[in-house]
Amino acid sequence: MSLDTKYRPLSYDDVLGQVNTIKILRRLASTGAGFQQSYLFAGAWGSGKTTLGRILAQSLLCENLSETGDACNECVTCRALLKSGSCLEFVEVDAATNSGKADIKKITEEIQYMTFSGRHRLYLFDESHQLSRDALDAMLKPLEENVTGSDDKKLVCIFCTTEPEKMRSTILSRCAPAFVVHPVSPQEIAGRLEYICQQEGVKYDLDVLVLIAESVECHIRDAIKAVEGVALLGEINQKNVVEYLRLDLNTAYLDVLENLGKDLPAVVDAMTRILDLTSPVTCYEKLADTAMMIYHASLDAMKPPLFWDADRVKAVGDQHGQALLSMANRFASRPMRATKAMLLCDVSQIHHGGGAVGQEQVVYLPSPVPVIPVLESPGKVTSTENIEPVQLKTETVGKVTKVLKSPTLVGGGVYVDERAVGKRQTENTAETALDESDGTLKTVEFERLLGLMLRELDGASGQKRRTDMGGYRINPPRRDKS
Repeated sequence: MSLDTKYRPLSYDDVLGQVNTIKILRRLASTGAGFQQSYLFAGAWGSGKTTLGRILAQSLLCENLSETGDACNECVTCRALLKSGSCLEFVEVDAATNSGKADIKKITEEIQYMTFSGRHRLYLFDESHQLSRDALDAMLKPLEENVTGSDDKKLVCIFCTTEPEKMRSTILSRCAPAFVVHPVSPQEIAGRLEYICQQEGVKYDLDVLVLIAESVECHIRDAIKAVEGVALLGEINQKNVVEYLRLDLNTAYLDVLENLGKDLPAVVDAMTRILDLTSPVTCYEKLADTAMMIYHASLDAMKPPLFWDADRVKAVGDQHGQALLSMANRFASRPMRATKAMLLCDVSQIHHGGGAVGQEQVVYLPSPVPVIPVLESPGKVTSTENIEPVQLKTETVGKVTKVLKSPTLVGGGVYVDERAVGKRQTENTAETALDESDGTLKTVEFERLLGLMLRELDGASGQKRRTDMGGYRINPPRRDKS
């Protein structure tokens, strides 16, 4: 039996933290109000959601419940739950594989008949966010209806999920306020790991147990599994923990971030060492998390975990500053199917000034919206002799260079972008395109330009486009040379 199963909490007293949640659950069981609503436990993986749901189920079904709301562990129901994890009145469902309407239909049919003891049934749905929409719809009415002559509901469920935002609001409204399983401090987890080591006769260093808790981000189940794995190497000391959990890769991640912008070969070498041991997807996530950790540490908003070199973390934070935010954003926005080549490409782009290391960037902005010229008199346009030709203009703000273009006035409030006109525009275009009577663009010239644009669009897309406008065809049909 694995250690995480062997030392799984069996009572409220065994649960780490969650003081307020346990207090409320005990009160609901002791007052007999436990079957008047369903329940939702939300939290990260390995935090104890399902374990807390099982303990609640046992206390609600216990035949000799104590005044404090604790199960007796002696009655038939308690003994069955402790021995096999299930009994006639309690059903645990894996929603990941039993998420369809047909699966829920069986449950709704079962609740029409009481168990042989005449008692209610409890259903625990693990990973309940994976229940289908039709399955949830089938549960709505039974979750709301009461047993005849009682305040208890016909169907009482315990939903456990890592993604509560995916649960339907109509289901949540039929549950008690969600119980969020909060993370436990590394010191508390280390205390539980110490107890396990003492029971198993494993030599350990208490500070290293704290390091294990931090390295698994305070997920209790992962911490117990880590202790079990490290114990296979012998004593639980820093050397064995670093080797088993691959914490030596942290140095390589620091090498990557430290050398970005100054030494690309060193960056590529560090990336190669990492990719030999981890997948590109994991590397993307770890680089994003590391960049954010260093940024927060540089602001004194947090202390680096014990398995990081605090002096190097501070040095990298002072070196890059706010550029770490751009790095984290770039790594967090990884491709859907990340490969080694994609990762090395992203790292190289960041190194060469792709918005992360403080080097100059060139940002191309659209042409500014022109101001319509003032008319001297109706139909007459002011002289355009002083209009400057199109020139490349740049403006530098900090380390960002903006490249701007000025529009060219053709006439009648019509402006033409130099990039669109190209070499077709002649010096006297503005003169020949204007109607002398009112200073507007001639109809023939407008049609010519519009037809030219449509032909360019046809050539770019390779598709035939409609060019007739109100019966007038701008581009006459081509005649067969034969």
